[in-house]
Amino acid sequence: MLKRIPANWILLAPGIVILLLAFVFPLGRLFIYSFYKTTSSGAIEPAFVLDQYIKFFTDTYYLEMLWRSVYVGVIVSAICLVLGYFLAYGIARTKPKYRIPLLMLIALPLLTSAVIRNFGWIIILSKKGILNEILIKLNIIHQPMELMYTVSGVIIALVHVMLPYMVLVLYAVIDGMDLNLEKAASNLGANKFKVWWYVTLPISKPGIVAGTLLVFSITLSYFITPSLVGGSQVKLMATEIEDQTIQLLNWPFASAMGVILLITMLIVTSLYKKALQSKYEGANT
Repeated sequence: MLKRIPANWILLAPGIVILLLAFVFPLGRLFIYSFYKTTSSGAIEPAFVLDQYIKFFTDTYYLEMLWRSVYVGVIVSAICLVLGYFLAYGIARTKPKYRIPLLMLIALPLLTSAVIRNFGWIIILSKKGILNEILIKLNIIHQPMELMYTVSGVIIALVHVMLPYMVLVLYAVIDGMDLNLEKAASNLGANKFKVWWYVTLPISKPGIVAGTLLVFSITLSYFITPSLVGGSQVKLMATEIEDQTIQLLNWPFASAMGVILLITMLIVTSLYKKALQSKYEGANT
């Protein structure tokens, strides 16, 4: 019997089973719950109604929350791309003996609890925190800035959390490049900027796409940082889903919000990939 089953399917079987149990089945249940009905007493009744989706799309509070979540995800991804690209490029072009220590320093925050890291940012960003004290002593500002419980503070903390992912993805691509291509461009008269712009940057496009999509996807559904640094003043989709699930016990509405968040993520990432692809194809014609 086993001889009739192709070897590739035997190798894929464990991964497929795990994917079905850990991803497909929970998402299927989430989708089904999103059509359940919540009664006036708060009870949940099995049904197939659009009440939860109508409630979401007819309330400007939730629409603004969705837009705010996408905005934070885009800004964090863009900042991480700019900072992460040059970090990854610098590490990939340094001497081999320094690369492993530098990569370990980049990955070190990932080994620390996310809660501890965010409590550190609370100490840094508070009115009497380290950042405000330094800026006041340098006479850059005269009054403490409001960074805690603001969108700006959440973005700063999220960039710190997501930057290692971007750097590690970009480093893998940049380090695998053929340096002879850059040398050939230099020999043909291109300066360092033109070599980077016309050779290095296009070749590193897969890393840019992968890193940006990874950071955006994680940011859009990230809960700990918006909850601790943003508090109740900065409501994002992830924190609201937690409130609906744990505090209000409104599972159907939380499920609908989860489905909407997933579809939004797929739409934004698809548009991003399509825009990059069309731009890249246009540059080659």
